[in-house]
Amino acid sequence: MKLEHPLLTVVLPVYNVEAYVEECLDSIIGQTMGFENIEVILVNDCSTDDTPAILNSYAERFKNIKVIHLKENCGAPGKPRNIGLQNAQGEYIIFADPDDCIPSDAYEKLYGVMKENNSDFVMGKILSFNEESGKTFEHITYKDYFLQKHYNNVNIKEVPFFLQVKTSACTKMVKSSFLREHNIIFPEGMRNGEDKIYDVALFTNSKKFSYIPEFIYYYRTRNDTNNLSLTQQNIKSTLKNDVTAALKVKKSLNEIEFSYFQINVLRSLLWKICDREFNKVTLAVRLEILEMIRPVVADFNPDLVGKYFTIEKPFLSLLEKNLLIESLQYNSMIISRRWWYIKGTELQQHYEKQQKIKNSLSWKITKIFRTKIKMKKLKYKIKEKLVSD
Repeated sequence: MKLEHPLLTVVLPVYNVEAYVEECLDSIIGQTMGFENIEVILVNDCSTDDTPAILNSYAERFKNIKVIHLKENCGAPGKPRNIGLQNAQGEYIIFADPDDCIPSDAYEKLYGVMKENNSDFVMGKILSFNEESGKTFEHITYKDYFLQKHYNNVNIKEVPFFLQVKTSACTKMVKSSFLREHNIIFPEGMRNGEDKIYDVALFTNSKKFSYIPEFIYYYRTRNDTNNLSLTQQNIKSTLKNDVTAALKVKKSLNEIEFSYFQINVLRSLLWKICDREFNKVTLAVRLEILEMIRPVVADFNPDLVGKYFTIEKPFLSLLEKNLLIESLQYNSMIISRRWWYIKGTELQQHYEKQQKIKNSLSWKITKIFRTKIKMKKLKYKIKEKLVSD
């Protein structure tokens, strides 16, 4: 039965995710707040794999799942999300990406806080996971002690440190009326950075938002061809989007607020620049990129940057002073340090795994058999040697 007035609309921009979208949709269908209270809008951005057929099959099974097939590929999530917003009927709206998953009680938790506080929006935390390694990762921004407690009906002037938190439209349940009152939409044509503009629009227009220190979104880190390395992507274009978003947002924030948001942007920039892939780009392009990001680095708060970027702070200082070659030299040292740290961690894990095996009961029990096998091999080699002599 189709919902007349759903409580919540979940909007998903979709492109070539046949391997993941079913798991994502099943996690939404299984929400404890009751799927009968949820409307799902899937905006297919001209997928070329089996994704459209999967979406259609879900829409046939569930009347509260709507699929919109675009006729031309947008190449960025902004327009599909805006189309989803235009068609949303829910009292509240949240976004999701079709290769991620939602904890079963996530929407119930957010809705409970929203209903109790009547906030403009309520947000939670992201937990990243990797299927290949089985590892999970909590983004460093949520480890700040400020983010370890609940906040009810606060605003960004009271808690400006929220602007340094990893931006994501997928962690925020928002009143539909609030979005429409302030005409909050996504910039279109940006392959990255659009979340920053959307998030800041929420913060700067909200008189009261709430936060719960609980994971309400599972972000999948992928190693497939859809997650290309920086050198395979147009790194300059990717970083330009970050810069564009930062400079646009700067106009709507005061000095203190921007100093925190600057941390958010610098984290995105440094993640891409302080990477081995960056050094594979030509020197000329690297210099152009540093020139391009200087306006974002300018006038950074040294105390705040020192708190979040102890190692990278000298690099940022050199860049701010327009010492580009020196900046690149220092950046190479950061890249090398990170690489050796990763290698050292891998070796440590391998050693610990070996030690665990050697200390296990099964290893000790089978020691006599391994000794016999070694002796047999040794006798065989000696025999071969004698025969050959």
